[in-house]
Amino acid sequence: MNFFLYILIIIFLIEIFIFLNIKYLQSKIPWVITENDEFPNFNKLKIKNFLKKTHDPLLGWNWKPNTRHKEEINSKIHNIFFGKFGERKSFKFKKRYKFASFGDSFVFCRYVKNNQTWQNYLTLSSGQNGLNFGVGNFGLDQIYLKYLTANIPKNVKTIFIGFVPETLSRCLCTWKHYHEFKNIYAFKPKFVLKKKKLLLVKNPINSYKSFNNIDKNINSFKYKEFFYKEKFLKYKLNFPFSFSFLKNFSYNLKLFSFSFLKTLNINDEKIWDFIINLNCKKNDSYYSERENKRLLNEIFLKFLEQSKKKEHKIVFLVFPQKYDLLIPQKKYQNYYSKMKKKFNIIDFTEVFEKDNIDRIYLPSKYGGHLTPYGNKIVANTLLNKGLIV
Repeated sequence: MNFFLYILIIIFLIEIFIFLNIKYLQSKIPWVITENDEFPNFNKLKIKNFLKKTHDPLLGWNWKPNTRHKEEINSKIHNIFFGKFGERKSFKFKKRYKFASFGDSFVFCRYVKNNQTWQNYLTLSSGQNGLNFGVGNFGLDQIYLKYLTANIPKNVKTIFIGFVPETLSRCLCTWKHYHEFKNIYAFKPKFVLKKKKLLLVKNPINSYKSFNNIDKNINSFKYKEFFYKEKFLKYKLNFPFSFSFLKNFSYNLKLFSFSFLKTLNINDEKIWDFIINLNCKKNDSYYSERENKRLLNEIFLKFLEQSKKKEHKIVFLVFPQKYDLLIPQKKYQNYYSKMKKKFNIIDFTEVFEKDNIDRIYLPSKYGGHLTPYGNKIVANTLLNKGLIV
């Protein structure tokens, strides 16, 4: 009896210890999730700010015309301004716009100054004006919808569509919280395949009223979400916490260890390296699924269909993240290599691998985005291929 009593006491103490650590880390680290994150608290003030500053009923979120935004990197502030088209403003010649770029944060060019984007370098080298319509965290589905509805000047003839390989994961989401834990305001539209055709699943958030019955709204779609079971339920910590911790022991041990390092300001790059590396590897594995490739194929075809109607020359740009380059046999690279037979695609994997990745990418805590040097490589590559005339 004494032996079993001791065992129960030890289990109880372990349970309390893990629970207290979870409570502490939850307030500081977004990747530690529990039962409470099934239906998170939506702050009324944050809802209003979100709706006012970036919400878009069609796209999920978007930059609003004639507004400004601030980014901080290495304790320095970059002021970013958006023009009448909703584009990121930078250098401008008196000549008319000749190209436009749509895509995610690698097109927007996060964490660099306005004159250090690859669009600005391309403008300076070619003497032709370009528009930057990039929006952080966009998937290829949102990029297509933005291209479809954007107010593009008539003189624009070349369109660049840029995205990271993780765009596949983004296309599988309606609520980013299931894939990027705690990103709770990021609801978006997505496409699904039905009878071999694309069907648009609209953004579930279209106004303030959408948050009135948000729990019911979440329940209506969560079981249809790929990452609800694939990731959220897998890594959710719940009672008994010791069992939850042991279920994914290697992952949780690294998560907790690196999280504590971050809270202590000791090598806080570790947690970012761990999370981004894991995301890149998992995302790459999704390129082996036939249905996922069919989904992307159909979206590519939609781009081509619209570009012909608009009389645009369209060029797709694949921007690998730093940890994509470290994957030995890249399934995404194989996929886009085959797609080159049908579409004009430039995969920068082949370009970046020949250079020093530490010069190309910012530190992981800044999402591993491109440095000014990395953006120059992009601009020079596009210029050398004669894509701007």
